[in-house]
Amino acid sequence: MTTTTPDESFSVYLAGEQIEGTNLGITYIRVATPIGDLRMTTEEAQQLAATLQHAALYDHTPQSTYDWEPEPALTVTVYGLAGPQGSKSPVGWGRSRKTGKAIPLMRESSAKVKPWRDKVTAAITEALDGAQPLVGPVRADITFTMPKPGRAPKRRRTYPAVSPDIDKLERSTYDAITTAKAWEDDGRVIENHNRKVYPDEHPDALPEPGAIIRLYTLTGDHR
Repeated sequence: MTTTTPDESFSVYLAGEQIEGTNLGITYIRVATPIGDLRMTTEEAQQLAATLQHAALYDHTPQSTYDWEPEPALTVTVYGLAGPQGSKSPVGWGRSRKTGKAIPLMRESSAKVKPWRDKVTAAITEALDGAQPLVGPVRADITFTMPKPGRAPKRRRTYPAVSPDIDKLERSTYDAITTAKAWEDDGRVIENHNRKVYPDEHPDALPEPGAIIRLYTLTGDHR
């Protein structure tokens, strides 16, 4: 009897052979793998099958090991085109205030950064309404709704797997959150779940470009 996996990487045989010098024979399970053959008893084969079945059924969805409050401490919706922060262009030379040495002067390559940061800062400042910054570790969940290209299919879901990089969107948004004093600084973030989506193609997607920002704190006092 032979069983082969769909990708033909493993084959399982019911094999047997005679013990040399005797009239006795043995039966065993032979598994042919890309790295060599394995021999095992029926019991061992059953244990392996159970292990593989468990692995196939295992939920590989990332699970947080932190005890976050179930509801966000702050939720803000911002409309506008998210600007990626990180790529800079030289604009000349200046002097370091500390050393007096000549240093290159840089500015953000994307003209979208400042308008986006200003909108995020304004929205969060309004939402805080004078409240104190979040204390302790923070989890940031941000859904960036990006403009969908006109050439993209209209009748099926598509994904913004293109520039700008999500880490650069995070950077500009985190800096704006810091400016708005929602936290002391972005070093407070110990976990994040951020995504890019197109309008109306995700439960958190907005009908137009923008972002939904949710900030969570840990349960208990973690000052």
